[in-house]
Amino acid sequence: MPVTALSRLFLIVSPAAEDGDEAGSDIPGNVFASALFRAYENKDLSALLMAVCDNSMFDLLRNSFLIPVRFNDKGVQNPILLTDEEGRFLEKKIPLILEKRYRKFQYIYELMARPSEYRMYMAEGFREKYGYDGTGQIETVKTGEYTGILLVFELPDYVEKTVQDTSVYTIVWEYLMRLQQRLPRAMMYYGVMDENGQERHTSKLGIFLPFTHFEHEMDKKIEEAVEIGSECRNEIIDKTKM
Repeated sequence: MPVTALSRLFLIVSPAAEDGDEAGSDIPGNVFASALFRAYENKDLSALLMAVCDNSMFDLLRNSFLIPVRFNDKGVQNPILLTDEEGRFLEKKIPLILEKRYRKFQYIYELMARPSEYRMYMAEGFREKYGYDGTGQIETVKTGEYTGILLVFELPDYVEKTVQDTSVYTIVWEYLMRLQQRLPRAMMYYGVMDENGQERHTSKLGIFLPFTHFEHEMDKKIEEAVEIGSECRNEIIDKTKM
């Protein structure tokens, strides 16, 4: 049966979809029906997942800390740097709500030795989820917005420009799992999506520790994150060395 005919049949036999009542707990029936047949037609489960739980398959993995967050995904700056490379706050006046945490950051910044392969910033980071609004259009919602300390590990330019295989992602995933074992809920940033919707490598790797989860003994947790990030960086370089 053609998809359009099947879709009309579903709308006829589904009162919730036809009348616009709630399908399930809080999903309008017409939105659920549209997502279901979009998933069927495109052979893409994400459309249905977004309607049912406001997350695509990759959202669920990313928001469960099972895959890294992309840098500046879909053109939205993430993470957002609050300090420069010298640890100075970028705005002229530090917001009152951030003063205590900036002092904490300054203490750790001065305490930690910083080799050339990584930099430290105070930053804001967030995760995202995607779902359908009441009209069936896809919308993006920020979730898990935090202020914390960001470590950026530099990789050679050729990783971004010439590496084509998935071996780097395998390494990143392995170290993300180590990060979650030792520092649960720490975020790892890697990769970008280009204008054609293709996943691309980046010449940097980020580890973000939100103050909310790691403020207690943050200096020791930063040391652990530096160790994991440095090992990941070195393994990527060894694997892709030209």
